[in-house]
Amino acid sequence: MRISGLASGIDTDSMVKALMTAAKTPLNTLNQKKQIVEWQRESYREVNSKLVDFRNNKLSNYRLAQTMNTQTAVVSGNTNAVTAVAKNNANGISMNVVVERLATKSGIEGELKTSTGVANSKTTLGSLESGNSSSTYTIEINQQKFEFSGTDTIASVVSKINGNKDAKATAIFDEVTGRLSITSSEFGKGISVDSDSSNFMKLTHSTEVKGQKALVKINGVDKEYDSNTVEVNGVQLTFNGISKDSTGSINPTVITTEVNSSNVLDTVKAFIQQYNDLLSLLNSKTSEEKYRTFQPLTDDQKEAMSEDDIEKWTEKAKSGLLKNDDILKSTVSSMRSVITEYLGTGSSVSLGSLGITTGTYSEGGKLYLDEAKLKAAVLSNPEGVLQLFQGSAVDSSDKGLFDKMYDKLGDSLDKLATKAGTSKYSADVTAAFNTTNTMYKTLKDYDKRISAMTTKLNNLEERYYNQFTAMEKALSQLNNQSNSLANLFSSGS
Repeated sequence: MRISGLASGIDTDSMVKALMTAAKTPLNTLNQKKQIVEWQRESYREVNSKLVDFRNNKLSNYRLAQTMNTQTAVVSGNTNAVTAVAKNNANGISMNVVVERLATKSGIEGELKTSTGVANSKTTLGSLESGNSSSTYTIEINQQKFEFSGTDTIASVVSKINGNKDAKATAIFDEVTGRLSITSSEFGKGISVDSDSSNFMKLTHSTEVKGQKALVKINGVDKEYDSNTVEVNGVQLTFNGISKDSTGSINPTVITTEVNSSNVLDTVKAFIQQYNDLLSLLNSKTSEEKYRTFQPLTDDQKEAMSEDDIEKWTEKAKSGLLKNDDILKSTVSSMRSVITEYLGTGSSVSLGSLGITTGTYSEGGKLYLDEAKLKAAVLSNPEGVLQLFQGSAVDSSDKGLFDKMYDKLGDSLDKLATKAGTSKYSADVTAAFNTTNTMYKTLKDYDKRISAMTTKLNNLEERYYNQFTAMEKALSQLNNQSNSLANLFSSGS
């Protein structure tokens, strides 16, 4: 605490504050510039979030074949024995399917008992009927050797087997029946358990379960399959049961395919809406009004304003932070260039032929869809429609619209990460910025300059107070001398 003005009557604090107000102008400017950079970085993160969501969550899904599947499988007859899902490469051949045998997995089953009855998952190997706590038990599954001690529980045995992917087997223990089963992870393939050299199997009353292939008659031709799910003629068939009814008579399943435009229509509608929303955001950011006279408020300025006035001022100050921004403008340009490439390719299939057009120039590239025209195009040329959006199914270098848009936005996200420190893979607007970017370096430089300037101003303020203190002392001494002289003259008279 300082007690000032006792000798001079001057309000020292007010005087120093007035002097420091002018001196703080460079510091205020630095703080305002730093605040603008921080606001810009937050705005970049908002844009980055929208780009990541559109690219990684939307376009990634649209590029998958099943998202725009134009084929639908129609199942009649025995709908319980077989289910079917048509893929884009379905050739339209009708199939009469009779399931005579399902594929099963091979394995070993054994019953685990103790001297008192059925074992449970906490039972140790040493406490089983033929067990010994001091013994070591081994089992080899598909050339993967497992060793257990007598103190290992059945639960730990199951966990260890299931934790080895190379064993290609699944172990399950049923506490109700006390049965342990070790089953092949694959249909139709045998599981090799070396039980001859393994004393582990001696602990169980085990039997071997042999796997078998599925036996199916398709259009009168017998076929064997390693799995109960196969692809035939571009249709994924899943065998659920034997093709017999309650009387034991054969009841076949009939499968046909037909063209369906709903998947394509739903996907394209969603894409256009999301594309338009993203384009609108980018265009609004790059064209937003910038109010240069509205700079970030200082603490002193905020003290003299109401909360409502501060909010309105700050809204103006934040406006136009990304006006004419190069990264955002190049992103808009690249998005529109992809669309333009497919608007009229000279081939029989283009965006225009599918009923997709752009609006007026003032709408900034907004897309419009004629649903009836798109439906007709899908029904007449489904392969051409899919190739335009998803590229060639046989040539990976022949990319479609979704792939090219995905790649272009990836370039934009890289630029944002380099400049603002945003994440190319996260849409979280609260995620931390990385520290290897230009804006981070700019902010750190501002921090150093602000720290140095603050120290300089603190020293200046201290100097002002010291000067006023020295003045007060001098005035006090002068007043004391004056009073002494007055008293001297007064006594002499």
